Amino acid sequence: MKLRKRKPIGKYAVRYIERLYALYSKRLFFVAKNYVKDSDLAEDIMQTVFEKALLYPNSILKVPEEEISYFLIAMVKNTAYSFLKEEKQNAHEALTYDDGTEGDYVEDPNDNYLQLIDLHALKEKLNKLPEQQRDILLFRYVYGFKCKEIADMFHMSERNVKAKCSEARKNLRRLLARDKDI
Repeated sequence: MKLRKRKPIGKYAVRYIERLYALYSKRLFFVAKNYVKDSDLAEDIMQTVFEKALLYPNSILKVPEEEISYFLIAMVKNTAYSFLKEEKQNAHEALTYDDGTEGDYVEDPNDNYLQLIDLHALKEKLNKLPEQQRDILLFRYVYGFKCKEIADMFHMSERNVKAKCSEARKNLRRLLARDKDI
């Protein structure tokens, strides 16, 4: 993975962003919480917004003082939408019950009908896949990495990752179907 070198942030920019945080953090938190309806996620959004501000201080410094609150609110809204979209894409039912025990099945909310997947069988079938296919599936669907990020980790092209992911899904589907036929 290739990392870009950044110019160090000046003390003025850091102090300015700290001052913005002190002035607007409570208001921005409530804006984020209004969108996501979750305090923890709202805090994550706040952290992400101010991380972006520190990564790109020139963007913040160019905004006129009287418009900075609108700019920060727009950043919060966009980040909230991104978080919600990502959460929706990775939606699944909890595997832990209220009493603290773990379940053996997971509900797939994306199906029109309720489909229960036996987790033990799925783990067993995943272990039968070739190591690279298994790793690509785990990084893609369990950990939520993008194909580009996986390509960087495995030192291969993005197209190759997509092909291997598709092949791994077919192999896993075949292994699971073979069990149902028996």
